[in-house]
Amino acid sequence: MKPRARIVVGDAAIQRARHGVVEFGIVAGLFALYYATRGLVAGKELAAFQNAREVMHLERRLGLFRELGVQALLLAQPWIVHILNWIYTYTHMAGLGLFGIWLFWRHTTRYREYRNIFLGILGVGLLIYALFPLAPPRFFPYSGFVDTLALYSGVNYDQPSVAMLYNPFAAMPSLHVAFALFCGIGVIRVGRRLLHWVIGTTFPLLMITAVVGTGNHYILDAIAGSLLTVLAYLLVPRLLAAVDRYRRQPAERAALLAE
Repeated sequence: MKPRARIVVGDAAIQRARHGVVEFGIVAGLFALYYATRGLVAGKELAAFQNAREVMHLERRLGLFRELGVQALLLAQPWIVHILNWIYTYTHMAGLGLFGIWLFWRHTTRYREYRNIFLGILGVGLLIYALFPLAPPRFFPYSGFVDTLALYSGVNYDQPSVAMLYNPFAAMPSLHVAFALFCGIGVIRVGRRLLHWVIGTTFPLLMITAVVGTGNHYILDAIAGSLLTVLAYLLVPRLLAAVDRYRRQPAERAALLAE
Protein backbone atom coordinates (compact mmCIF):
# COMPACT_ATOMS: atom_id res chain seq x y z
CA MET A 1 0.00 0.00 0.00
CA LYS A 2 1.34 3.43 -0.94
CA PRO A 3 2.16 5.89 1.88
CA ARG A 4 -0.62 8.26 0.80
CA ALA A 5 -3.15 5.42 0.81
CA ARG A 6 -1.98 4.38 4.26
CA ILE A 7 -2.59 7.90 5.54
CA VAL A 8 -6.11 7.95 4.08
CA VAL A 9 -6.96 4.57 5.61
CA GLY A 10 -5.46 5.60 8.93
CA ASP A 11 -7.45 8.84 9.00
CA ALA A 12 -10.64 6.95 8.20
CA ALA A 13 -9.98 4.50 11.03
CA ILE A 14 -9.33 7.36 13.48
CA GLN A 15 -12.50 9.13 12.35
CA ARG A 16 -14.54 5.95 12.80
CA ALA A 17 -13.04 5.37 16.25
CA ARG A 18 -13.96 8.92 17.30
CA HIS A 19 -17.47 8.43 15.96
CA GLY A 20 -17.68 5.19 17.91
CA VAL A 21 -16.70 6.91 21.15
CA VAL A 22 -19.38 9.56 20.60
CA GLU A 23 -22.02 6.94 19.84
CA PHE A 24 -21.02 4.92 22.88
CA GLY A 25 -21.37 8.02 25.04
CA ILE A 26 -24.84 8.75 23.67
CA VAL A 27 -26.08 5.21 24.24
CA ALA A 28 -24.44 4.95 27.68
CA GLY A 29 -26.09 8.20 28.73
CA LEU A 30 -29.49 6.97 27.61
CA PHE A 31 -29.08 3.71 29.47
CA ALA A 32 -28.14 5.68 32.58
CA LEU A 33 -31.47 7.46 32.13
CA TYR A 34 -33.12 4.06 31.66
CA TYR A 35 -31.83 2.89 35.03
CA ALA A 36 -32.64 6.24 36.62
CA THR A 37 -36.34 5.64 35.98
CA ARG A 38 -36.31 3.79 39.30
CA GLY A 39 -36.52 7.18 40.95
CA LEU A 40 -39.55 8.15 38.90
CA VAL A 41 -41.68 5.42 40.46
CA ALA A 42 -40.82 6.21 44.06
CA GLY A 43 -44.06 6.41 46.02
CA LYS A 44 -46.09 4.80 43.22
CA GLU A 45 -46.11 1.27 44.64
CA LEU A 46 -49.86 1.30 45.26
CA ALA A 47 -50.56 2.42 41.69
CA ALA A 48 -48.17 -0.24 40.35
CA PHE A 49 -50.01 -3.04 42.14
CA GLN A 50 -53.41 -1.68 41.14
CA ASN A 51 -52.30 -1.48 37.52
CA ALA A 52 -51.09 -5.08 37.74
CA ARG A 53 -54.49 -6.27 38.92
CA GLU A 54 -56.11 -4.42 36.03
CA VAL A 55 -53.69 -5.96 33.53
CA MET A 56 -54.41 -9.45 34.85
CA HIS A 57 -58.12 -8.75 34.70
CA LEU A 58 -57.80 -7.56 31.10
CA GLU A 59 -55.79 -10.65 30.16
CA ARG A 60 -58.50 -12.87 31.60
CA ARG A 61 -61.13 -11.09 29.53
CA LEU A 62 -58.99 -11.43 26.39
CA GLY A 63 -58.10 -15.05 27.08
CA LEU A 64 -54.41 -14.19 27.45
CA PHE A 65 -53.93 -15.02 31.13
CA ARG A 66 -51.65 -17.99 30.47
CA GLU A 67 -48.58 -17.04 32.52
CA LEU A 68 -49.29 -19.53 35.30
CA GLY A 69 -49.66 -22.35 32.79
CA VAL A 70 -46.40 -21.40 31.08
CA GLN A 71 -44.56 -21.35 34.39
CA ALA A 72 -46.04 -24.70 35.43
CA LEU A 73 -44.75 -26.31 32.24
CA LEU A 74 -41.30 -24.78 32.60
CA LEU A 75 -40.88 -25.48 36.32
CA ALA A 76 -41.32 -29.18 35.60
CA GLN A 77 -37.97 -28.94 33.78
CA PRO A 78 -35.57 -26.97 36.04
CA TRP A 79 -32.76 -27.08 33.47
CA ILE A 80 -34.96 -25.09 31.08
CA VAL A 81 -35.63 -22.54 33.81
CA HIS A 82 -31.89 -22.11 34.38
CA ILE A 83 -31.45 -21.39 30.67
CA LEU A 84 -34.30 -18.88 30.66
CA ASN A 85 -32.88 -17.18 33.76
CA TRP A 86 -29.57 -16.83 31.94
CA ILE A 87 -31.25 -15.48 28.80
CA TYR A 88 -33.26 -12.93 30.76
CA THR A 89 -30.30 -11.77 32.85
CA TYR A 90 -27.40 -11.74 30.43
CA THR A 91 -28.56 -11.52 26.82
CA HIS A 92 -30.69 -8.36 27.14
CA MET A 93 -27.82 -5.86 26.99
CA ALA A 94 -25.33 -8.22 25.35
CA GLY A 95 -27.59 -8.72 22.35
CA LEU A 96 -28.03 -4.99 21.90
CA GLY A 97 -24.31 -4.37 22.25
CA LEU A 98 -23.30 -7.04 19.75
CA PHE A 99 -25.91 -5.88 17.25
CA GLY A 100 -24.76 -2.26 17.58
CA ILE A 101 -21.08 -3.16 17.18
CA TRP A 102 -21.86 -5.38 14.19
CA LEU A 103 -23.79 -2.56 12.53
CA PHE A 104 -21.19 0.08 13.31
CA TRP A 105 -18.19 -1.84 12.00
CA ARG A 106 -19.68 -3.98 9.22
CA HIS A 107 -22.62 -1.87 7.99
CA THR A 108 -21.67 1.67 8.93
CA THR A 109 -24.04 3.33 6.47
CA ARG A 110 -27.01 1.62 8.14
CA TYR A 111 -25.98 2.35 11.71
CA ARG A 112 -27.60 5.79 12.10
CA GLU A 113 -30.94 4.49 10.79
CA TYR A 114 -31.08 1.73 13.39
CA ARG A 115 -29.70 3.92 16.15
CA ASN A 116 -32.60 6.31 15.66
CA ILE A 117 -35.15 3.49 15.71
CA PHE A 118 -33.60 2.20 18.93
CA LEU A 119 -33.79 5.67 20.49
CA GLY A 120 -37.47 5.85 19.57
CA ILE A 121 -38.15 2.53 21.31
CA LEU A 122 -36.21 3.53 24.39
CA GLY A 123 -37.75 6.99 24.64
CA VAL A 124 -41.35 5.80 24.39
CA GLY A 125 -40.64 2.92 26.75
CA LEU A 126 -39.24 5.24 29.42
CA LEU A 127 -42.21 7.57 29.06
CA ILE A 128 -44.66 4.69 29.57
CA TYR A 129 -42.68 3.46 32.59
CA ALA A 130 -43.03 6.89 34.18
CA LEU A 131 -46.76 7.16 33.42
CA PHE A 132 -47.81 3.56 34.00
CA PRO A 133 -45.85 1.81 36.78
CA LEU A 134 -46.68 -1.90 36.79
CA ALA A 135 -45.80 -4.58 39.33
CA PRO A 136 -44.57 -7.70 37.52
CA PRO A 137 -46.08 -11.17 38.08
CA ARG A 138 -43.30 -12.23 40.48
CA PHE A 139 -44.72 -9.74 42.99
CA PHE A 140 -47.82 -11.95 43.33
CA PRO A 141 -46.65 -15.28 44.80
CA TYR A 142 -50.02 -15.71 46.51
CA SER A 143 -51.56 -15.88 43.02
CA GLY A 144 -49.25 -18.74 42.10
CA PHE A 145 -46.46 -16.87 40.33
CA VAL A 146 -42.87 -17.96 40.92
CA ASP A 147 -39.84 -15.69 40.86
CA THR A 148 -37.46 -18.11 39.15
CA LEU A 149 -34.45 -15.80 39.41
CA ALA A 150 -34.78 -15.70 43.18
CA LEU A 151 -35.63 -19.41 43.41
CA TYR A 152 -32.84 -20.83 41.24
CA SER A 153 -30.26 -18.05 40.98
CA GLY A 154 -30.50 -16.57 44.46
CA VAL A 155 -31.06 -13.04 43.17
CA ASN A 156 -31.83 -10.60 45.98
CA TYR A 157 -33.62 -7.62 44.48
CA ASP A 158 -33.33 -5.67 47.71
CA GLN A 159 -29.55 -5.87 47.71
CA PRO A 160 -28.27 -2.28 47.17
CA SER A 161 -25.98 -3.22 44.28
CA VAL A 162 -28.95 -4.79 42.49
CA ALA A 163 -31.72 -2.43 43.59
CA MET A 164 -29.94 0.65 42.24
CA LEU A 165 -29.78 -0.84 38.74
CA TYR A 166 -33.36 -1.70 38.01
CA ASN A 167 -36.83 -0.27 38.14
CA PRO A 168 -39.04 -2.86 39.90
CA PHE A 169 -42.18 -1.51 38.23
CA ALA A 170 -40.90 -1.27 34.65
CA ALA A 171 -42.98 -4.08 33.22
CA MET A 172 -45.17 -2.47 30.53
CA PRO A 173 -43.95 -2.59 27.82
CA SER A 174 -41.29 -5.28 28.07
CA LEU A 175 -38.16 -3.61 26.74
CA HIS A 176 -36.43 -6.98 26.97
CA VAL A 177 -38.80 -8.15 24.25
CA ALA A 178 -38.79 -4.82 22.40
CA PHE A 179 -34.99 -4.74 22.15
CA ALA A 180 -34.72 -8.44 21.24
CA LEU A 181 -37.22 -7.97 18.41
CA PHE A 182 -35.43 -4.78 17.36
CA CYS A 183 -32.18 -6.74 17.06
CA GLY A 184 -33.91 -9.66 15.35
CA ILE A 185 -35.58 -7.54 12.68
CA GLY A 186 -32.40 -5.57 12.15
CA VAL A 187 -30.22 -8.65 11.74
CA ILE A 188 -32.62 -10.09 9.17
CA ARG A 189 -33.01 -6.84 7.22
CA VAL A 190 -29.29 -6.09 7.08
CA GLY A 191 -27.82 -9.60 6.91
CA ARG A 192 -30.36 -11.43 4.72
CA ARG A 193 -28.58 -14.80 5.01
CA LEU A 194 -30.01 -18.00 6.48
CA LEU A 195 -27.93 -17.59 9.65
CA HIS A 196 -29.29 -14.07 10.12
CA TRP A 197 -32.86 -15.35 9.71
CA VAL A 198 -32.25 -18.04 12.32
CA ILE A 199 -30.76 -15.56 14.81
CA GLY A 200 -33.35 -12.91 14.05
CA THR A 201 -36.30 -15.20 14.72
CA THR A 202 -34.88 -17.31 17.56
CA PHE A 203 -33.64 -14.51 19.81
CA PRO A 204 -36.99 -12.68 20.17
CA LEU A 205 -38.90 -15.94 20.69
CA LEU A 206 -36.48 -17.07 23.39
CA MET A 207 -36.72 -13.67 25.08
CA ILE A 208 -40.53 -13.75 25.09
CA THR A 209 -40.41 -17.19 26.69
CA ALA A 210 -37.84 -15.97 29.21
CA VAL A 211 -39.66 -12.83 30.35
CA VAL A 212 -42.92 -14.71 30.89
CA GLY A 213 -41.36 -17.90 32.21
CA THR A 214 -39.26 -16.12 34.84
CA GLY A 215 -42.26 -14.22 36.19
CA ASN A 216 -40.93 -10.82 35.17
CA HIS A 217 -43.55 -9.86 32.61
CA TYR A 218 -47.14 -10.47 31.62
CA ILE A 219 -48.03 -11.67 28.15
CA LEU A 220 -49.51 -8.24 27.47
CA ASP A 221 -46.12 -6.71 28.31
CA ALA A 222 -44.51 -8.85 25.63
CA ILE A 223 -47.22 -7.90 23.12
CA ALA A 224 -46.79 -4.21 23.97
CA GLY A 225 -43.02 -4.45 23.61
CA SER A 226 -43.36 -6.15 20.23
CA LEU A 227 -45.89 -3.58 19.05
CA LEU A 228 -43.62 -0.75 20.18
CA THR A 229 -40.75 -2.12 18.10
CA VAL A 230 -42.87 -2.65 14.99
CA LEU A 231 -44.28 0.88 15.23
CA ALA A 232 -40.79 2.30 15.72
CA TYR A 233 -39.59 0.56 12.56
CA LEU A 234 -42.58 1.90 10.66
CA LEU A 235 -42.80 5.44 12.01
CA VAL A 236 -39.34 6.66 13.07
CA PRO A 237 -37.77 6.67 9.57
CA ARG A 238 -40.86 8.39 8.13
CA LEU A 239 -40.90 10.97 10.92
CA LEU A 240 -37.21 11.77 10.49
CA ALA A 241 -37.62 11.99 6.71
CA ALA A 242 -40.48 14.47 7.18
CA VAL A 243 -38.36 16.56 9.58
CA ASP A 244 -35.49 16.53 7.09
CA ARG A 245 -37.78 17.70 4.28
CA TYR A 246 -39.09 20.50 6.48
CA ARG A 247 -35.56 21.64 7.31
CA ARG A 248 -34.59 21.70 3.62
CA GLN A 249 -37.57 23.80 2.54
CA PRO A 250 -36.05 27.25 3.34
CA ALA A 251 -32.86 26.40 1.44
CA GLU A 252 -34.84 25.07 -1.53
CA ARG A 253 -37.04 28.17 -1.59
CA ALA A 254 -33.98 30.40 -1.44
CA ALA A 255 -32.43 28.48 -4.34
CA LEU A 256 -35.57 28.92 -6.44
CA LEU A 257 -35.69 32.66 -5.71
CA ALA A 258 -32.05 33.01 -6.64
CA GLU A 259 -32.77 31.49 -10.04
